[in-house]
Amino acid sequence: MDIQGDARPWLGPVLMCLAGLCFAMLDSATKYLAAFYPLTQIVWGRYAAQTLLLALVFAPRMGWSLFHAHSYPLQLLRGLCLFSASILVINGFARLPLTETSAILFLAPLIVTLLSGALLKEKARRMDWVAVCCGFAGVLIIARPGGGLLTWAILFPVGAAVCNALYQIVTRSTRSSEHPVTSNLYTGMVGTALLLPVMPAVWMPMLWTDLLLVGGSGCIAAVGHLVITKALSYSPAAALGPYSYFQLVFVAALSWMIFGTLPDAVSWIGILVIATGGLMISVRRLLQYGSSKFHSRKRLR
Repeated sequence: MDIQGDARPWLGPVLMCLAGLCFAMLDSATKYLAAFYPLTQIVWGRYAAQTLLLALVFAPRMGWSLFHAHSYPLQLLRGLCLFSASILVINGFARLPLTETSAILFLAPLIVTLLSGALLKEKARRMDWVAVCCGFAGVLIIARPGGGLLTWAILFPVGAAVCNALYQIVTRSTRSSEHPVTSNLYTGMVGTALLLPVMPAVWMPMLWTDLLLVGGSGCIAAVGHLVITKALSYSPAAALGPYSYFQLVFVAALSWMIFGTLPDAVSWIGILVIATGGLMISVRRLLQYGSSKFHSRKRLR
């Protein structure tokens, strides 16, 4: 679809905000369930529900092409990266406040910039490095050396951000050759298969309401990823970057409604510093995108 030719460019930002709400709901449900059930059980249930939903919805219309991938090793690597991020982030949610943990996860775009030179041969510019430093400073502010959050547990969300960055890099390298639904399906299948052998040993009986919540979490995760894919059909990725930070607003609101907690003033400063770093990268990419479009139109004239 021609992004610039679509008459509804406003749908991109709207859908990106909707995706942020989906992932905020996913994070909140995960933190709630982590207080009662084994972490591996929660992760497995979420991935199994995601896989089942995608198969039921798309297999009738796509047939066997749903399972066709151009690079199965890269699909496996992509699934391993997101699976590792899921395990780490759930451990973080179980030990740290929801909003602060979610904010640290937003280091991922900055880590992508840090690693893209070595892995994607993309040259980082001065503003990119300033943005990366902003992200690191924001984490330090949230952790506040000498404060209560600077414990070994902070390594969980930091590690999850690194794994999520690697997941984004692998996704970027395969996005031109793989169908997004197929990629999301294999992501769910990898996580489900990896944890299936340990399920008999760790499974705890669940209340039917919690079982529905686990299944709903997997469905919300699948919907969130598909909504992002749809948003990208209306607006360029650079233009949508700033809207992803609405997820932090949704997370803070859900944290207050469900757990009765809100970040303090220092944590909000750290969250804003991390968001500033991400916005700097998004704005630069948006300007580059606009400049390339301007020059291409000028050449056509």
